[in-house]
Amino acid sequence: MTPAPDVLATARIRVIPLGTTTLESGALLRAAVEAVPSDGSQTWVMKLGAGTYDLGGTGLVLKTGVYLEGHGAEVSRIVSSTPGDGTVVGATGAGLRNLYVGNTGGGEWSVAVFNTSAGFAVSDLKVEALGGNGFTAGLCYRNAPSNSLSRIEARASSNRGPVFGYAFHASDVTLEDSKANAQGGPAVSETAGVFVDAGSVVLRRMLISAFAPQGDKTFGVDAHGNSTQVILVDSEVFASGGPLSAAVRAGTAGVSVRSSRLKGSAGNDFSYGFYADFSNPDPNVRAGIDQSIIEGFSTSLYLRGGTRVRLSHSRIHPAPHAEAATTLTCVFTSQDTTPLDAQCRPPPNP
Repeated sequence: MTPAPDVLATARIRVIPLGTTTLESGALLRAAVEAVPSDGSQTWVMKLGAGTYDLGGTGLVLKTGVYLEGHGAEVSRIVSSTPGDGTVVGATGAGLRNLYVGNTGGGEWSVAVFNTSAGFAVSDLKVEALGGNGFTAGLCYRNAPSNSLSRIEARASSNRGPVFGYAFHASDVTLEDSKANAQGGPAVSETAGVFVDAGSVVLRRMLISAFAPQGDKTFGVDAHGNSTQVILVDSEVFASGGPLSAAVRAGTAGVSVRSSRLKGSAGNDFSYGFYADFSNPDPNVRAGIDQSIIEGFSTSLYLRGGTRVRLSHSRIHPAPHAEAATTLTCVFTSQDTTPLDAQCRPPPNP
């Protein structure tokens, strides 16, 4: 979400100088934010220089009306080692742009950007979280309604888990033109490029990858929980590693994939393009895949018992596998309900 032009047109601007050390630079940034009134009566754009602002072991909590803007993610950096909420914590009517935000980890929790507010404007960022002992995520939103993000590159890596590029819990988010990369080590419980638990998330024009060769579960996108809604459009998603991996894991019928490529690329029989393991008693509720390419190692789609998936205008390889009491409907259009074969081709003429 980009703030309205008239909001920033009248904003006060403050250039945050670099100190003689990175920690001194971080202290100058913190002091500038803390000096802004907490009632949101003033709007400030804090301009960061070409250098590193090290916040040490405590994150920076933004206030309403405070926007941090750098000279680009390659040169303007905010870092910390906080085990708290995040290196930068968002607020309504605040924002981040043209920055790198990182958490070097070492504690139980390692998050670069954390937010629980609506209307937190975030764009043109690189976020990176490393080495959390219990939880690692480049960007984490919890109970945060009405947020839009664009041009974000999120990376998370740890030997302990879970590890997520993006983690959205009970939040309503649109994420566009962005990348996710999650890498998990041997003691990671789950590795996911994008993890969604409750709420509604729209992913457009994404490049998502998750890699954990010795981890437990690896998913490009993990839609978790029956109330979750995830829409994936014009994207490429890859997952590899562990005893179970899938480009998209549908733990809910509220998953819709359109015009995308999903590939499970681990070299074993448990690597899928699409893995469905939800259960819903309503026969009219089903996950949907349209105009997409779904690839796995030995199975393209795996449907656990009780799941329903509608596949249309798509190419899949190899053939899908459906357990008992599942429904996989392959059709040409929303009006044509003629079952097709495993490759989405019409049956041969008799």
